[in-house]
Amino acid sequence: MKLIRYQSPQGPRFGELVDDRIVPLEGAFPEFRPVPNAKHLCLSDERLLTPVQPSKIVAVGPNYRAHLAGRPHPARPFLWVKPPSTCTNPGDPIVLPREWPDAVPFNHESEIAMVIGRHARNVAVDEAAQYIYGYTCINDVTGGKMDDKPAFRGSNAFVDGKIFDTFAPLGPWIETGFDPSDVRIRCSVNGELRQDHRSSDMIWSCHELLVYISSVMSLVPGDVIATGSPPGSKPLHPGDQVEIDIEGLGMLANPVC
Repeated sequence: MKLIRYQSPQGPRFGELVDDRIVPLEGAFPEFRPVPNAKHLCLSDERLLTPVQPSKIVAVGPNYRAHLAGRPHPARPFLWVKPPSTCTNPGDPIVLPREWPDAVPFNHESEIAMVIGRHARNVAVDEAAQYIYGYTCINDVTGGKMDDKPAFRGSNAFVDGKIFDTFAPLGPWIETGFDPSDVRIRCSVNGELRQDHRSSDMIWSCHELLVYISSVMSLVPGDVIATGSPPGSKPLHPGDQVEIDIEGLGMLANPVC
């Protein structure tokens, strides 16, 4: 199932995407049913919203072996919590802060996003799949000089760089039947391919991440885990168009201003 959220005349609504048609749904996340006798809508006619409204986004890093250059991986992933105000609809602009020094870049990070479907705390690895509603694309926009890891970790950006408004474009839909174990992840900016990697290079699988994160904090339905970015993150600039294309999850596109 492809779950989307779209702007209707009555306000935001959920729908199931079938080919290029939207079947309107009623109910609250994650329990839905088709609206009786509702007219199906054309996808191209509707404004898509983030497919879910999380209470928090938990961002993870590093999570790709390619970043390590042969070094041992950390004992655990680093975690950042992005507030709901970072969420950005497909097609809406990523707004770069003007008040930060010009020397601080703001970078795209193309990632698989895991969407939680039920309250999760201290989840066992063999039960992790039961807590995942589905997956979508996320751009975990991050401030800081990411090509200089020691400088990045010692800077304000290591704390503040992920939490600006609009720094988490999310969508275009949630795919409930998705297998994240080995898919192609690409990111293009103004048509230039910058990231092109496979999720099979992850250090911690999605299930392992859920187990670890749920040992630290409670997760509630609709919460999102951004599972880490492959190599190739580079700065964004006003006027850019950034597109994240994940095999099986569609394309998430946003302008930058």
